[in-house]
Amino acid sequence: PEPYMTTPADYVAKIDFEMAGYRMPGQGYQQVAGSWSKINSELLASENFGQQLERGGFLKEQMVVLAAKHPDPAQRAAAVRTAVMQAVGYDGRNHYATDGSLKKAFDAHRGSSADVNLLLLAALRHAGLPALPVLLSTRDHGRVNQQLAMLSKFNYVIGLLPLAGGQELLLDATEPLLPCGVLPERCLSQVGRLITRQEAEARWVDLAPAQRYAHFQQVKLTLAADGSLSGEVHEEHGGYAGADERASLGKLGEKKYLTEHTRRHDTWTMPALKVLEREAPHKPLGLDYSFTQPADDATTAETLYLSPLTSFSSEQNPFRNEERTFPVDFGAPQEETTLITLTLPAGYELAELPKPAVLELPDGGGRYLYNVAAPAPGTVQLTSRLSLRKALYAAADYQNLREFYRLMLTKQAEKLIIKKKA
Repeated sequence: PEPYMTTPADYVAKIDFEMAGYRMPGQGYQQVAGSWSKINSELLASENFGQQLERGGFLKEQMVVLAAKHPDPAQRAAAVRTAVMQAVGYDGRNHYATDGSLKKAFDAHRGSSADVNLLLLAALRHAGLPALPVLLSTRDHGRVNQQLAMLSKFNYVIGLLPLAGGQELLLDATEPLLPCGVLPERCLSQVGRLITRQEAEARWVDLAPAQRYAHFQQVKLTLAADGSLSGEVHEEHGGYAGADERASLGKLGEKKYLTEHTRRHDTWTMPALKVLEREAPHKPLGLDYSFTQPADDATTAETLYLSPLTSFSSEQNPFRNEERTFPVDFGAPQEETTLITLTLPAGYELAELPKPAVLELPDGGGRYLYNVAAPAPGTVQLTSRLSLRKALYAAADYQNLREFYRLMLTKQAEKLIIKKKA
């Protein structure tokens, strides 16, 4: 295992077997699979898959009301998804077919990903929306080989809703922490297989992420003459980063979350944490807090040394191995922005402005910008902005990516030299 990969099984040389058919006495040979066409038709005829899409009549009355209330298809789909999430919770099991009935999962208020999303598909159809199922394999289950028709390679189902202008909305109802149209991280496995009654329309579907991992920090620091620091921080976690942080908050609670948030800052004192937009998954999750940090014992009165960015960014390169023979798969593009305004103690000044830096990955794959400015006496502004524009980087890009991170972390660790004025 390495950082930013799907599953090691994707990179192990192997031969996969799946039963092609069987022979029963007096019945002759029965083919099980062998082609996408056969998989398509058998799934639609299956009691645990296609037949379930025609069920869900117990939701029909509610869906008719939603259809009348929301004439716009995308808004109606979002309302239907909300209704399904309120009715049935995801229990963590992943399947593409139900092992019971949708009514059973509905009555239990819990079910597998197949129970939840097949119910979503049935509800969408009762609401007058022509949604279709899409099979996929989750990231930890392994990559699907598009040349080999093997049903065992799939373990998940989502919905696809055609919209006007050739647009399509991918739908999943297992994650209330994500807005409508955004697939869970586990589903970002590049492609899925559309299942439809019109065989000619069956095809592969691009599972490109609809959002990115976005992290924004705006920091106001005040440095004292003894080297101690106080600060006010506003953070925003957007897209998949917002979903991850909301999940941590829900699991830990605000008190333990605050403890975890400050674990890497063992010298900080942080009295409280204010959480913003916690219940609005379509908006970034906001965090506001203040902190104090005592002076280092080695600090001298004449010269102060400070590396502000190290407290608000990663300290280690995630790509430690010198070589890598498989892709770097982030799942979604990355954005990391930190803006710091530092107020110096009276009588002190920045001895020298660090040089700005702009790092670029080949073929527009990413960019890092670092800049330090002194807009007014006693004030220093630092800007650090990372943008990784691809979700997937080929193994051939690994050395460039590793060196990109090394140079970025080196720049972020540069110390500001702050001297007492003569």
